[in-house]
Amino acid sequence: MPITRKDSTVSEATLTRDTPIVDFGALLKDWRAHRRVSQLDLSSLSGISQRHISFLETGRSRPSRAMVLALADSLDVPLREQNALLQSAGFAPAWSESPLDSRGSELFQAALEATLAHHEPYPAMVLDGRWNLVMANEGALRFFGQFVDVFEALTAIGSPSEFQVVRLCLREEGLKPFIDNWEALVFSFLARARRSLLLNPRDPYLPGLIREITRHPDAPDEWRQPDWTSSPEPALAMSMRKGERVYRFFTMLAHFGSAQSVTLEELSVETFYPADEATRAHLEALAHT
Repeated sequence: MPITRKDSTVSEATLTRDTPIVDFGALLKDWRAHRRVSQLDLSSLSGISQRHISFLETGRSRPSRAMVLALADSLDVPLREQNALLQSAGFAPAWSESPLDSRGSELFQAALEATLAHHEPYPAMVLDGRWNLVMANEGALRFFGQFVDVFEALTAIGSPSEFQVVRLCLREEGLKPFIDNWEALVFSFLARARRSLLLNPRDPYLPGLIREITRHPDAPDEWRQPDWTSSPEPALAMSMRKGERVYRFFTMLAHFGSAQSVTLEELSVETFYPADEATRAHLEALAHT
């Protein structure tokens, strides 16, 4: 039966509660500049006149709620940041951020549990938008439990509330001593963090994670010279060693399509697949012990 963490950070306060409300016009201009979209282009995308967009950005006009959502959708703004745009314009958030185990989310939680269970005996887990462990199947607990007790390791690290999976891989108290391709794996986290920051430059947590990775004692110097045009590899590879035995995986990430909730939009299911016959056989043997 998949394990759900009741204290998962999907129930954290939204970004808009953690940061001051800024002027809507300045925020809209910031998103438009970041997306490299002119006022004329945004007008074409949203159906709102260029003149009115100019007035919104300078504060000469106030938007309606529908207009805020239309502009946000045209700029591909994440739901969490759409709520911030709405609040900056004086409106209530449009998108909920209820915990996965709350009433109303039972259907989605059941779907995730079924996905994790169907992936047995291979590891699978549900992560939130900050790589925190939300749910895991028995296959994940069996396999990673050979190396560390995940929750005891997190406590030893300091019980971080953000980027738990990344920090488990970064620290000696976690999985680092067992990761055979540590440098390649952690660089993939760094590349994804930088890519995520490009998509959402207002994320208050990602810069700290990037600094933590690049300042790690074992981080190569070239990690501090980011290539902002590069994209992460199409599949994350992980190789773990215990004694003479090496386990090799590749992973796949899946998301809810067209999510209408901050919580669901930020969730991902990471499924691990054996990359060789020895790993497959070991996982199947573990399931019968």
